[in-house]
Amino acid sequence: MSIHDFEVPAHKLNTVCDPDSLGFETTAEVEHLDGTIGQERAMSALELAVDIEADGYNLFVSGVPGSGRNTALRSYLDKVASAKPNPPDWGYVYNFEEPSQPLAISMTCGMMRQLGQDMDQLTSACRQEIPRAFDTDDYSHRIEEVMQEIQEKRQSQSTELEQEAQRLGFTVSFTQSGITPVPLVEGRQMTQEEFANLSDELRESFRTRADEVQHEIARLTREMRRLNKEASDKTNEVDTEVVRVTLSPIIDELQGKYADFPKVVQFLADVEADMVRNIDVFKPSEGPPMPASPPQMPALPSDGDDFFIRYKVNCLVDNTNCQGGPVIFEFSPTYYNLFGRIDYRARVGTFTTDLTMIKAGALHRANGGYLVLQARDVLLSPLSWEALKRSLRSGEVRIENIGEQNSPLPSATLRPQAIPIDAKVIMVGSPQLIQMLRSMDEDVRRYFKVNADFDTVMDRNQENEKQYASFVASRTSGNTLMHFHKTAVARVIDYSSRLVENQEKLTTRFLDIADILTEANYWADKDNGDLVMGEHVSKAVEQKRYRLSLTEDHLQELIAEGTIHIATEGKAVGQVNGLAVYSVGDYAFGKPSRISARVSLGRGQLVNIERETDLSGKIHSKGFMILTGYMHGQYGQDRPLSLAASIGFEQTYSEVDGDSASSTELYALISALSGMPLDQGIAVTGSVNQAGDVQAIGGATFKIEGFFDVCSAAGLTGSQGVMVPRDNVKNLMLRDDVTQAVKDGKFHIYAVSTIDEGLEVLTGVAAGERQEGGTFMEGTVHHAVEARLEEFGRKAREFARTGAASQPEDGDEDDSTVSNDAGLSARA
Repeated sequence: MSIHDFEVPAHKLNTVCDPDSLGFETTAEVEHLDGTIGQERAMSALELAVDIEADGYNLFVSGVPGSGRNTALRSYLDKVASAKPNPPDWGYVYNFEEPSQPLAISMTCGMMRQLGQDMDQLTSACRQEIPRAFDTDDYSHRIEEVMQEIQEKRQSQSTELEQEAQRLGFTVSFTQSGITPVPLVEGRQMTQEEFANLSDELRESFRTRADEVQHEIARLTREMRRLNKEASDKTNEVDTEVVRVTLSPIIDELQGKYADFPKVVQFLADVEADMVRNIDVFKPSEGPPMPASPPQMPALPSDGDDFFIRYKVNCLVDNTNCQGGPVIFEFSPTYYNLFGRIDYRARVGTFTTDLTMIKAGALHRANGGYLVLQARDVLLSPLSWEALKRSLRSGEVRIENIGEQNSPLPSATLRPQAIPIDAKVIMVGSPQLIQMLRSMDEDVRRYFKVNADFDTVMDRNQENEKQYASFVASRTSGNTLMHFHKTAVARVIDYSSRLVENQEKLTTRFLDIADILTEANYWADKDNGDLVMGEHVSKAVEQKRYRLSLTEDHLQELIAEGTIHIATEGKAVGQVNGLAVYSVGDYAFGKPSRISARVSLGRGQLVNIERETDLSGKIHSKGFMILTGYMHGQYGQDRPLSLAASIGFEQTYSEVDGDSASSTELYALISALSGMPLDQGIAVTGSVNQAGDVQAIGGATFKIEGFFDVCSAAGLTGSQGVMVPRDNVKNLMLRDDVTQAVKDGKFHIYAVSTIDEGLEVLTGVAAGERQEGGTFMEGTVHHAVEARLEEFGRKAREFARTGAASQPEDGDEDDSTVSNDAGLSARA
């Protein structure tokens, strides 16, 4: 076969979108994109998770950043949520039985706010109307009647006491310390001297009668207490009646308004009972007014204001403005942002709180809808992941501050009732993170039963190309970008295929596409155009490459000036140009590296220089061992291979990894063994298996362009090119200047399927096939290799005979290599 038989024609080096096939002139004629494209599998999983109401059918969305995960989620969830009923409101009210445990209540959407306003109006009305009712003549008259009745009873009892005391020869003295009996003599109070001068018999008589008077005094005291209680009870009855006359109509009206909510009706009844119990709070203050706070200090609520907080409603979640189910994207999923918190207020050297300071979290706001979280942020936020799993397990969310969970001693604080949750939780993350989480946390399978994988590519067909045009059109909405001409859209589609290095695919990383659209619009604006044309997209791509190619250009300079040795002309034995891809951030580029091989007489040592110096990655080392396997199978079937060889990358000072150089290393080794030179103007990439098949590799486009730039800088001769695996032809999306050079015959791309085909391209000599006798045809590459190996074997046998006396005894041989049956080995 001729070397030209392996050439790839220019039309297969990339795929160019025909602008006329798009069916429009500008994107002004194109409908905007509705939803997402190229993610049918992921959207099917999303639909399943959303539609199934069973426990645990929450969703993991995995995909690389920029693949439109969050945009697609928002678009789909907004559409689905709009068809759901508005979720109920949630709030907290005072618990009159357990004040430290505010009651959670649920109401129809929009009603919680009304309840809060009604309770504020109720409190305000009571604080005005109840004191006013206590200040009326009717109230004063009724209180006077009660007090007059009680006073008459007190007077009657006092008179009876005085009469009984006089009958016994005493009078009673009413003092601050109590009631004291005083003996009488001739109608007047007896002095102490007179009492002392009485006979013993009379004094004893007075003492006996004094005991009787004391008994009557005790009876009067008990009666007075009873009358005082009666007065208090009757006054309270009047007060209660006054309060109820003012309060009951309002409470009854509210209970009728909220009759569909039993908890609210009970709360209103508790409020009425509490106001009646605390009548004194509503009575007009008889003391002087409190002094105003100094102007420089903020006014603090008074104790009276604090009391009335119990009648407030904490509208925790107000869905008044909801149009269907809520869709909450929480991009800062800290513990408090997810599960709520209890705030505190500093007052007079201490911290206080109340039910109005209970704040909702994202889970509360997403109740009845969907909560979207970024998995990485949740895992990095202390306690958030474990608390989220607890909420999903229990089906409720409990508001408690972090310190209270970990406190060694219980503290007196609010413990609001838990609120049941009915929300789909969707976690968004990279495929690696989701996989790690699933493998390390067994709870993930229980609470996140569905996984939606967002692909990075989609098929390139006419339908998807039109969908791409719709995406471009949607980016022009709102006058943020100019409209795009069909040539510009075609260039965007080609650029999309280049990003994924596949002529048959398009990228779904729309963030990258959106960036190019914005930059192309910039260059169109610089040209004072009113449309973005194809040349503007091309310039945006070129300028993006220029901004990022500083490292690439520096390497190019080192090659051009000869600091890094790369031969692009002539032929050399045991030397070939391999190709590697370098990555600097998001930018990748290809550059050649010289690979050389040296062989000599030996006992089967095959040395990978990179591995010996710890500069070989695991995949590269594996490729080298596969190369070794090829040598066994091709040349070691009839004899041990008496050779020593070393293969290495020249002028590389960092780790080499990947197996794309394994075929290149094999070409260098075969060249060194056969003595046949390799064309230095042809760079090589491709991995190899043990049977000698050349396999596909990554970065073929960048590798070809990298070598083309080196050749271009040195001067194109017309014989230069790159040899790639045939399986990689569909992955080529080469720059226009490269394809043009191929069209002009100044540069060539070769595609091969086997090592034998590659040898023919590089040497210009047939590789050769093994004949019936087991030998290769003379004049072929493999025949030259076998001849060299036969020579090495003969010299080895001669050396063994003539130098036997100097050889080490059995068991003393060098153990620095690991041998095998064929005599070929890799250094351990």
